[in-house]
Amino acid sequence: MIISLRRFSYDDLVGQLSKDDKIIIFTCNVCIKFCDIGGRTRAHQLAEKLRSDGYNVIREENIGAACILDLVEKRKTDAATAKAFEEATVILPLTCEDGFDNISYAFPNAKVISVTKTVGIGVFSTDKGMTLTVPFETTGLGINIDGYPLSEVAEKLGCYAGPYFDGNAKP
Repeated sequence: MIISLRRFSYDDLVGQLSKDDKIIIFTCNVCIKFCDIGGRTRAHQLAEKLRSDGYNVIREENIGAACILDLVEKRKTDAATAKAFEEATVILPLTCEDGFDNISYAFPNAKVISVTKTVGIGVFSTDKGMTLTVPFETTGLGINIDGYPLSEVAEKLGCYAGPYFDGNAKP
């Protein structure tokens, strides 16, 4: 699975938003879900937190795999989603960087904020949760068959592990 971390604290994220924005939270439901950043539940929690803070979240969009451009582009023409995506001024992609690239390409008229940093490949286990086993060279970490906990990787890279709804909690 692809491993991603949050680039921002919640406060840093809302610092890039305006109360006038029409926001779509666009989440993948595969790798990023197991990184505890995205997926239906985490997207909904972030949407509720933003709404309670006075932001206009107009849609929570869940996709099977945001790394597949055709699936992302279908949101422009699907009767259930097209209108919201036309109206959106900001899209928050709870996806890996490939998903961010696809969303940016498919919706060039919206401000798409890069909220995650993709750091490598890893595995999920019920005992350890998600761990990073094959880090990208840019992380400065070596391959680790036992895996690095995401909280350790986030701390080393100045990022955040886990969901946005818990505010500014650092790993």
